[in-house]
Amino acid sequence: MLRRVGAWLFVIALMSGIAAGLGYYKYSEITAGMAAGMSRPEPSEVVATAPVTTAEWSPTTRAIGTVVAMQQLDLRTEIAGLVSERGFSSGDTVQKGQLLIQLDDRQEKASLAAAEAEARLARANLTRREALRNSPAFSDQEFDKSREDFAAATARAESLKVIIERKRILAPFKARVGITDLQPGAYLDSGASIVRLQGVDDDLYVDFALPQENAALLRSGDDVSVISLALTDGPRRVKILAADDSVDPENRAVRFRALGTGLGSVLRPGAFVDVIARTADPQRRLVVPLTAVRRSPAGQHVFVIETKDGQSRA
Repeated sequence: MLRRVGAWLFVIALMSGIAAGLGYYKYSEITAGMAAGMSRPEPSEVVATAPVTTAEWSPTTRAIGTVVAMQQLDLRTEIAGLVSERGFSSGDTVQKGQLLIQLDDRQEKASLAAAEAEARLARANLTRREALRNSPAFSDQEFDKSREDFAAATARAESLKVIIERKRILAPFKARVGITDLQPGAYLDSGASIVRLQGVDDDLYVDFALPQENAALLRSGDDVSVISLALTDGPRRVKILAADDSVDPENRAVRFRALGTGLGSVLRPGAFVDVIARTADPQRRLVVPLTAVRRSPAGQHVFVIETKDGQSRA
């Protein structure tokens, strides 16, 4: 029995000695590694740094704006007729008062010549009746009839002149015309579309809409920034002229109209632009380069360079 217990004690002692030896060996190895690490110089890396500055900053919101000409309309005919002359080509810039479309008015001109002849005859009859006013042959009834005949003939002539004028369609303002396939000989019904006119001006409008929460912070006279690839010199400031009288019930947005001074020759009507509107007063804030900002699941952060013991660390 004693011999068996002694054998077990020997085995236990042997195993403990082996474990102690291995532990001491590992401890010596770790201690040596730490000593070697402490003897090495601290790792370093070359980085670009930038000083933190302060600047005026305010929160902004972004919207899509539409360029609108200061004058524009879809030109249509008042009365039906046959096109006898077209005074413009697609894409032309027309001047105010320039002939655009001439409808066939030969019948009206012939009727006008007849009406004017009747008016001249009626005037001659009226003049003769007036000359007889002090004569025994003068008749009030004949005089009144001559006067009314002259008035009716004159009215018919004036009515025909108006019809002839309505068949001659002129440009109401200086404008750039769109593309048209209208040719002489075409028949146009009353109200038919002729061409779209976009006014040519130094200035233009920029229409945009903002959610009602942001719109409450803007007023007429405020400035907003306009960004477009066509504006090669960078964003341009435009001034808000007016806000719509109500909130759009479909998207709960408020429509604004701004005046772009001097942008008429740069931006084309119908083009879209980015509008940046300020939603709060400017405040002093710390400013760092955008490239210094790091993003991670925990949020955005930047590294700050600090100097300690003669070493700079991030």
